[in-house]
Amino acid sequence: MKHSLKIRQDYDVLIIGAGWAGLTLARQIKLENPNLSILQLEASTQFKAKVGEATVEMAGHYFIHRLGLINYLYRNHLPKNGLRFFFDSEQHDLSLHEMSEHGTTSIPPHPAFQLDRAKLEHDLVYMNQEQGIDLLMGAKVKDIQINDNADHHISFDYLAQTHNISARWLVDASGKASLLAKKEKLHHRRDVPKNCAAWARFSQVTDIDSIGPQKWRKMVNGRFLSTIHFTGPGYWIWVIPLSGGFTSIGIDCDKAVMKKPPLKQADFLAFLQQHKGLSELLVNAKLEDFEAWGQLAYRSEQFINIKRWATTGFAAMFLDPLFSGGGDVIAITNDAITNTICADFSYHNQEEADKALTYKVPILNQQSHEFYQGLYAYINNTNPALDCAEICSPLLAYNTAVYFLEAAWDYMAGNFSNIEYWQKKDYIRRGYLALEKILNKQITSTLQTLREQGRYFNRNHEGFFESGADLYKYFVFDMGKPGKDGWRIDMHIKLWVDIYLKITASKLNLNKFASRRLVQETLNLPQILAHETFDETQFPELLANLNQTLTNELQQNTEHTVLAEITRESFSSGHVTVQVIDNTLDDADMNKLIQMAKGIWNTEQEYIAMPFMVPHFLQFCRKTDTKIMSDPIQEVALC
Repeated sequence: MKHSLKIRQDYDVLIIGAGWAGLTLARQIKLENPNLSILQLEASTQFKAKVGEATVEMAGHYFIHRLGLINYLYRNHLPKNGLRFFFDSEQHDLSLHEMSEHGTTSIPPHPAFQLDRAKLEHDLVYMNQEQGIDLLMGAKVKDIQINDNADHHISFDYLAQTHNISARWLVDASGKASLLAKKEKLHHRRDVPKNCAAWARFSQVTDIDSIGPQKWRKMVNGRFLSTIHFTGPGYWIWVIPLSGGFTSIGIDCDKAVMKKPPLKQADFLAFLQQHKGLSELLVNAKLEDFEAWGQLAYRSEQFINIKRWATTGFAAMFLDPLFSGGGDVIAITNDAITNTICADFSYHNQEEADKALTYKVPILNQQSHEFYQGLYAYINNTNPALDCAEICSPLLAYNTAVYFLEAAWDYMAGNFSNIEYWQKKDYIRRGYLALEKILNKQITSTLQTLREQGRYFNRNHEGFFESGADLYKYFVFDMGKPGKDGWRIDMHIKLWVDIYLKITASKLNLNKFASRRLVQETLNLPQILAHETFDETQFPELLANLNQTLTNELQQNTEHTVLAEITRESFSSGHVTVQVIDNTLDDADMNKLIQMAKGIWNTEQEYIAMPFMVPHFLQFCRKTDTKIMSDPIQEVALC
């Protein structure tokens, strides 16, 4: 690394911290405007392993298309084979191949990566220096002076000397140290998960693709490339492969449920061994290092300010690693910071530049807030169900499909950077968040019903394999294409109704409830929104409506006056009772009528064929209170 650098007295941009958030930001700014002078200060002199190894599709797109690192990533890190969940018994005594499983069969079409953080950051330092970025390792910031209408002043020690410099833009990427964020008192823990984590790197972890029956191994092309999740009441365990031969294994705990989380090394190791399936991977494993955090989540109302400072990475905010969304947050914030800084230097006078910041900065902070809220809503809906395969597996499929359809699509299309576009869609995002809060109520009450009826773990030991690909197969190759906004709204609504019906099917314990065409047309979006939660007390009314709908359809195919009846047993047997009111039919004609009724009743269809409800949804969106984006996400206590 370069030590002969001549440090200037003033820079266009100063970035504190050289983790992957700060390093990628510096690279991105320099790629966008090579003429800007950038100084990056890192307190450490070497890089160590860190959490945040797993990425998903938005971050993958960021690395490839914003930073131009596709060749580097495939040569030095691992491609990711999606998220993978194993559902264990209540006693955690199942072998891996005995557990039910949700995950991909092969690497998805849009790249994501498992990052060796130490290697990535080490390599990016050299790349950035070669790019013309001044980067100092071992530079410790002593003081930060923020100025309203002038350059900021920073004092730091480097190679036994104190340096005082100024910069027009200052970015805090100092990770958990959060030097600027703490100075400005940006972070708070209101309306965040009460989560903690412990993790370690292991060597010699058994290859998951080399164990278990051959039939089980052949179901998936490369389980080890996935971010693997094992689950339990109030916690989940991750297993992430790294390119250097190490494996990151950690536990994320909900402190409201898990009163004594294993945050000490001995407790952590003992806890992992309590899970038979996981212990099969740890037979010869050796612990390399260990770390724990007593609280993970925190947030901030702003990551960028009109005074020309910003925060990114851990210095900005953090939520939860369940869906590997930390890299997505970095991608969004780094894009916003880069675009804002480069635009700021393009104006011919200060007044113009200030006016642009005054307009843009509040929108960017709101955008960041809404992304946090949306991700939190999906996590809040999933966390209570993590160890219940019957609810969690379809919920994971839904979450993935909606992520592809909305956040990832918008990012790939550049919609996060299109301020005018983003503002036009604000009422739709409010509607989507309102739907997730309604779904949360149905999930919570359904889980309670499953516990009370002793059905909570029923599907965990079935050994099923579900990928969820049937939900996103209609659009996964269109992600990022413009001109499909109305179609995407239609698909999103149908996906939401589909998962609501699947959750309700589990609650009522009814076979093929969600896939029956008559149910989809009867318990549709307007009906759901009118009641929000659905349980046994509303089932008789639903049956009556189904009977009426079936009778009406049957009536259109016969000259006789008929009456069709569906009962609870009809969901499992497929049988329907038919009465002819105005005449008597011979056995052959009566049998034809019954078969016709059964055919109508047993007709199943995919969610894409559901009724078109976009106008009703848009009306719902416009009626949704604007304050929903600032209301607490976790309104219902987790089970």
